[in-house]
Amino acid sequence: MRSLIKFVFLSLALFCSGCFLAPQMRMSEPSDSAEFAGVKVYLHPFEESLNMANTSKDSAEKGTQSDISDLLVDSIPALDYRIGPLDMVQVVVWEHPELTSPMGEYQPAGQKVTTDGKLFYPYAGELSVVGMTAQELREELTKRLSDKILTNPQVDVRVTGYNSLKAFVSGEVKKPGYVFLKEEPLTLPSALAEVGGLNPTADASHIELRRGDKTYTIDYYGAFRSKLPLDRLLLQPGDQLWVPSLDMQKVYVMGEVAKTSAINLRAGQLSLVDALATAGGLQVTTASAASIYVIRNTNESQIDVFHLNAKNALALALADRFALQPRDIVYVDASGLATWNRLISQILPTVQTVYYGVLTGKNFDAWQQTWGE
Repeated sequence: MRSLIKFVFLSLALFCSGCFLAPQMRMSEPSDSAEFAGVKVYLHPFEESLNMANTSKDSAEKGTQSDISDLLVDSIPALDYRIGPLDMVQVVVWEHPELTSPMGEYQPAGQKVTTDGKLFYPYAGELSVVGMTAQELREELTKRLSDKILTNPQVDVRVTGYNSLKAFVSGEVKKPGYVFLKEEPLTLPSALAEVGGLNPTADASHIELRRGDKTYTIDYYGAFRSKLPLDRLLLQPGDQLWVPSLDMQKVYVMGEVAKTSAINLRAGQLSLVDALATAGGLQVTTASAASIYVIRNTNESQIDVFHLNAKNALALALADRFALQPRDIVYVDASGLATWNRLISQILPTVQTVYYGVLTGKNFDAWQQTWGE
């Protein structure tokens, strides 16, 4: 019986030496330029990763501001609105109400331009008005009416309904939909005001403006802080403006932290220290401060892993300069002792079961010998 007990404990000791079998997720630190599931994985020491993060952040900010600068105009132009399909146009011929309002009080405030750009007016006939200004249409109507029925007619033309030139605003705004371009230029702030402003859940640091086949990313807050004149960023017909949700700009903190968390970037910014603090910090008894990782899906073919050794608390000061990006994964690995303790906690019930089983067998043998006599 003593030999059996020794065998059991010897087997358990050998098994315990493989603490990697502990029931938990561990970070298997890759070698640089390794591959995982066909994706290239690059490992960066923290000093290098800090420079990369700052360079990447600065490049992104410069790129965004450069994009905004490309969109800004030097001065607000005095625009002459060009009439388009489905616009409403009102024609007034002074002292001739039979022409101005032939249907009396039932006359709508203007006539709608047809989808093919035509407008009919009594005695002037059918006119092709698309692309004309109100002044140009007034001159044409004055000429036609003078040639037919009136002497020196006094004609006024106004656009009363703007339906042809529009941009679309969607996402985290109060009233998503079309905004229409009128005589006044449509600026970015005025377009956002037209749809009721931003929702509390809006991420104004990543507004996207799609114009043709190009998309611009606009950091509204950053541009405001940089004193860029956003009232000189003009929308054009066909522009699409999309305001994302803060929920789409998260980083994920996992591993040996007080609380696994998905954390929103704040105005597009969040440092590694902010993320760890928001997740409640490292688990004092189980976390390995030397094994903090930021895992980033840089693109479809590349994963970057940034490794921070924070055994020296001063390293956290540098971590406060590391700018996280949306969808980053912050992972804190377990210490070797924590792994061992978890393994022991899993196998201890088995050891106890074996021990008590052997003890019970030994007592049973003793009972048989006593009562068998």
